[in-house]
Parts: sequence; C-alpha cells; structure tokens
Amino acid sequence: MRLNPDAPVYRAWAAAADLVLVNMLTLVACAPVVTAGASLVACTRSVMEMARDEGGSVARTWWRTFRSELKASLVWWPPFPALGALGVWERTVLSGSAASPTVGDALTALSAFGVLMLLAVLLWLLPLIALFDAPATQHLRNAARLALGRLGTTALCLVLVVAPVVLAALLPGAVGAVVWFLIILGIAFIAYLIALVQRRTIDELRRNARAAV
Repeated sequence: MRLNPDAPVYRAWAAAADLVLVNMLTLVACAPVVTAGASLVACTRSVMEMARDEGGSVARTWWRTFRSELKASLVWWPPFPALGALGVWERTVLSGSAASPTVGDALTALSAFGVLMLLAVLLWLLPLIALFDAPATQHLRNAARLALGRLGTTALCLVLVVAPVVLAALLPGAVGAVVWFLIILGIAFIAYLIALVQRRTIDELRRNARAAV
C-alpha cells in the first residue's frame, strides 16, 4: 500500500519528524549558551516556514539561518540570559533577605514581572530578526512595542512558554515526562505554536514592509 503524501496522517507525521529535527538542532546549538540566540532565530525561521507551508528542507533552512545570524546574535543575545539570571538572583537572594514578608513578596513579584517582560520582548524579537532586515536596535524597539501593543497575543505566547514549567511545578511526578518532551520535541513544538499565534501579526508586518518598498 502506497501512502499519499497529501494525506493528513502523512503530513502530520512529516511535520512531527521535522519538529523533532529542528528541536535537536536547536538544543545542540543552544548548549554553548553564547550561540543560543542564533539557534533560537533559526528555530523560529524554520517553524515559521512550516506554519505557512513554505520552504523545503527544515534542516537547510535552520542551518542557513543559524550561520547568517550567528555573528549578529553575539551582540544582542548576551544581555537576555544575563538579565534573566539577574532576575532570578533578585528573587532568591533579595526577597529572602527582605526586612518583612510583604517586602519579600513585593520583590519577588517585581523580579517575576521583569523576567516575564524580558521573555515577552524576546518572543517578538526572534521572528522580527528571522524575517526582517533591520538593525538590532530597531528590532528591539519594535519587539517592545509589539509585546505591549499586542498584549493578548503576547500573553498567549507566554502561557505556551511557561506551561511546561508550571506543569512540572504543580505535578512533581511529571518532571521527567516534561524534560523528555522538551528534549525530543518540546522547544520546536512550542515555537511552532507561537508561530501560529503570531502569524496574523507577522503577516501584517510583512505586507506593510512590502508596501513601503
């Protein structure tokens, strides 16, 4: 029996295999941390094309994007993990040494809000870098505007990102399953869902960019 490449089941399995491949490439390239920025941009570009049924080999798309963005990412990426680590430090150290529980709770809430805002900007920055040509500073400004201007979309994207962490925190017995999910498929799958959520906004930006040329 010969499978029809256009059959929904075949397409679903092919998409799953592509996501596993993108996830593997992204994890490997994120391991040195300093190259994680280019790796996440490459992942975003790959899943964006998948969400639009564009392009061919996801491996070629991933590698081409990673290689072209690596040098530039060494400028804009390092502040993100540094600021994220600072937020975690503030939560664990400053809130624990606060004069009162109320002050400690306020510091915890403030640091958590800062980390979420940083993540929100990053979630918009990645597709902007992946799909548009502009200086990194302009991308950062536009990402901040989108994070606040498209608040509903931003909130849904944040939910998709933090859902595995919340699940692991609420169900300690599920930690192993969550970790394996992220290793095998999770990062690319979550990025794919985010691409679907952001697709309308990104398509609008692309139309505006073409009209401005």
